[in-house]
Amino acid sequence: MESTTEPMEHRTVPTAPTPVSTVPTEQPTPIEYIRSPRAETYLTQDGTREWIPYCVEDKKPREGMGFKTLEKAIEFYKEYAVICGFDVRSATVYKNSKGIIQKYYLCSREGILESEGNYDEKGKRRRKRNSKRVGCKARIIWNLINEDGEYKVTKFFEPHNHCLASPTSMPYLRSSRKMTMVHKNFVNNNTRMNIGPTKSFRLFKENVGSYDNVGATMKDFMNFHRDLKEHIKGDDAKMLIENFIRKRDVFNGFYFDYALDEHDHVSHLFWADATSRKNYSLFGEMISFDCTYDSNTYSMVLAPFTGVDHHKSCITFGVGLLSKEDAQSFEWLFRTFLNAMGNCEPRYLITDQDPAMKVAINEVFVNTRHRLCLWHIMKKVPEKVGPELKQDEDFLKLLNECVWDMEQESEEFEATWNSLMVQYNLVENGWFQHMFSIREHWIPCYFRDLRLGGILRTTSRSESENSFFNNFTNPHVTLVEFYMRFESAMDAQRHKQDKLNTESIHSVPQFITPLPLEKHAAEVYTRKMFYMFQDEVYKACFRCGISSIRMEENIEIAQVMDHSRQKTSKVTFNSGNLMTSCSCKLFERLGILCKHAICVLNARQVTKIPEYYILDRWTKEATKRLIFDMHGNFLEECRKMNTTTKMLGEVWSEIFNCVGLAEGNEENLQQFLDNLRDFSKNLVEKGKCVPMTKTQEMELFVGPSASSNLNIQNPIPSKNKGKRHRIVGEKEAAIEQSQKPKRKCKACGAYDYHDSRNCPNKTTT
Repeated sequence: MESTTEPMEHRTVPTAPTPVSTVPTEQPTPIEYIRSPRAETYLTQDGTREWIPYCVEDKKPREGMGFKTLEKAIEFYKEYAVICGFDVRSATVYKNSKGIIQKYYLCSREGILESEGNYDEKGKRRRKRNSKRVGCKARIIWNLINEDGEYKVTKFFEPHNHCLASPTSMPYLRSSRKMTMVHKNFVNNNTRMNIGPTKSFRLFKENVGSYDNVGATMKDFMNFHRDLKEHIKGDDAKMLIENFIRKRDVFNGFYFDYALDEHDHVSHLFWADATSRKNYSLFGEMISFDCTYDSNTYSMVLAPFTGVDHHKSCITFGVGLLSKEDAQSFEWLFRTFLNAMGNCEPRYLITDQDPAMKVAINEVFVNTRHRLCLWHIMKKVPEKVGPELKQDEDFLKLLNECVWDMEQESEEFEATWNSLMVQYNLVENGWFQHMFSIREHWIPCYFRDLRLGGILRTTSRSESENSFFNNFTNPHVTLVEFYMRFESAMDAQRHKQDKLNTESIHSVPQFITPLPLEKHAAEVYTRKMFYMFQDEVYKACFRCGISSIRMEENIEIAQVMDHSRQKTSKVTFNSGNLMTSCSCKLFERLGILCKHAICVLNARQVTKIPEYYILDRWTKEATKRLIFDMHGNFLEECRKMNTTTKMLGEVWSEIFNCVGLAEGNEENLQQFLDNLRDFSKNLVEKGKCVPMTKTQEMELFVGPSASSNLNIQNPIPSKNKGKRHRIVGEKEAAIEQSQKPKRKCKACGAYDYHDSRNCPNKTTT
C-alpha cells in the first residue's frame, strides 16, 4: 500500500510534548515526529515508527463515547477508517444470555501470517501469496452498558505501525469498495448479453469516467458473478422448473414440459411462451429444425423450432434442451411441441440427414412432409466423387443447375440427372443412387405443388438462429442463466419484428411503375414482401410479353414469353372471378403472384391484386388476429412489464436526461448531486431502505431459491456428437492443413507441414 507520508527533514525534539487528544496516554512518549497530509508519524523510544491518522474530532472515536446500538457503533468506526485510510475487520466477541456484551474491531493488518514454506507436505510447490498482516495494534472495543442495548467505547488504540493509504490507494481498500445494487444490476444485465464481469467492469468505468469512480474492483465484479453461479449451482434445474410453474400461473399461455431419467435428473426440457405459440398459429406452415451445441454447462443440445414471419425474418416457435440426440429424445420433443401447438402439424419440416430425427419424424408427424436440407447434401458431393471429378467445375455447375432449379418439372429433373450420371460415369455410384431414390425429400421441383414449398430449401434459417442464440450463450452458463439469456434473445428478435412492422405501416416505398397493382401491393404487403412483388412487376413490364391468347370455355389461356430467359409460361385467367394460374407455380411456392400472371392482369386492366392471391401471412396485419389455444387462453404477449419495472426504467431515463442537461454547468451538476444525496439521506433516516441479505439479493436477480418438494436433479453432463471428436473429411483436413504455417524440419531441412518426429524421409534403425 502506498504511503501518504511525504519525506521531510527530521528534527530532533529534546522533550517532545505529547500531542493533545491525538495520542493516548498508553503509548510511549515520542522522541521524533514528522507531519504528513493524512497522518502524524512518530519514532518511539524503542525505535519503531507509528502513524496516527488525522481526523476531525466529530468523526473520531474516543473512550467513553456511547452508541444506541452496536450496529451504529461499528458503522461509525468503519466511516472513521475510510476517512483515515485503513481497513478494519471484525474480531473477538463475548456473549451471555443478554446477547453481545463485548465486541472487538481491529485494523485489518493486525497479526502476523506464519510462513508455510515453499512446498506443501506432498512436495508440491505452494502458490506465492502476499500478506497484509504486519502486527498492527490499532483497535477499538465496545462494551454493553445497559439492558437497552447501548454500547460505549471502553478501549481505543489509535496508532498504526504501517503507513496509511494515499488518495491513489484508497479505491483498493476493502472499506472503500462496495458492490452496490447499481454495480450488481449492471453485471447481471450484461450477463444476459453474454458480457462477462471483466468487460462489465471496463464498461462501467467508461460510464462513470474513471476507475476511481467505479467504487469497486474488477475482482469484486468477478466475485459477484461467481456468487450468482454458486447460488444457482445445486438447484439449477429445480429453480428453472419452479420459475416455469410460477410463470404459467401468471400467464396461462405459457407452456412447458420436462422429463426426468431414472435417477430424477432432467433429461428433456421444452418451453414456448404465448407469443411463440401465437406466431406458430400464424406462420407455422413450415419449420426448420436443427440442433446446436455449447449453449450450457451440461452440454445439453439446444433444439429451436424456427419459422419465417411476414417479413421473411426468422422467428422462434419454441425451444428444447436434450441430453441425448437419439430417436427417443427427438420423439419426446416433437410430441411435446405438437401438444403445445394444439396438435396442429406443419405442412413440412426441413432437417439435415440425421437418422435419429428421421425415425422420430416418421413416428410423430402424420401429415407433415419431411424435407432434407439441400445445402448439406450438395456439400457432400466433392467427397463422393473421385479426386479428378471434384475438381471439374463444369460438372459441379451442371449438377447445381440440375438440383437447384425450382421451375423445372420432375420429369425434366430426372432426365437431366440421368444424363449427367451417364456423362460422368456415376451410374454405379452408390451414394448418387441412394440420393436419387430419395429425391422427393430434397429436390425442390418435387415441392412445387406444396403451398409455400419454396420458402425453405435448406436449414440455413436454423443455422442463422443457432448463430443468433450463440451470441447470448456460452458453454459455461447454468440452465437458469441460459433461460435469462434466451429471454433477452427473444426480446431482440421481437424488437426487430416490431421495428419492421412500424416501418411497413408508417412509411411509403418508392415506386418504379405507374401500375395500380404496384400501389395496391404497397398497401397490403409488408415492406419485404412488397419489394419481392415489385421485382415481379418490373419483370412483367420490361421483360415479359404475351405471345398468344386462346379461349377455352370462357377461360383465357395466354402464353407469356420471358425474354430474359427465352422461356414461355402458360397462364390461365378467368375474367369472371379473376382467378389466375401460371405454370411456373411461383404463387404456390412463395405465396405471391409471378411476373407472368401480373403481365396478364395488367393487360386486362386489373387494378387490384385479387383477394385470393393476398395471403394473410405476408400482410401488414398478419399479427393483428386474436388467437386462442385449445383451453381458451388468449395467446398474446406474456412478458408485459410490471409497474415497478416500468417505473424503474423511467427513473433511470430521467436521471440520464438530467445529467445530460446539467453536464455543461458545474453549478447545476453540484445542485443535482446535492439533491440526490439529500434524497438518499432522507430515505435512510426514515428507514425506508431495508438492507437485503445476500440470499435476497441473489433471488432478486435470478429468481427465488428452490423451495418446493419437487424431486428434480440437475442434468448429467452430456456427451453428444457435437462434443465428440468427429471424423474429419479429406477436404476439410486439407483446408485445415493449408491454414497452418510451414516450418523447417530439422531432419530433412525442408520447409513443410512436418517436423523431425514425423518426417517422411526419416529412416528407422
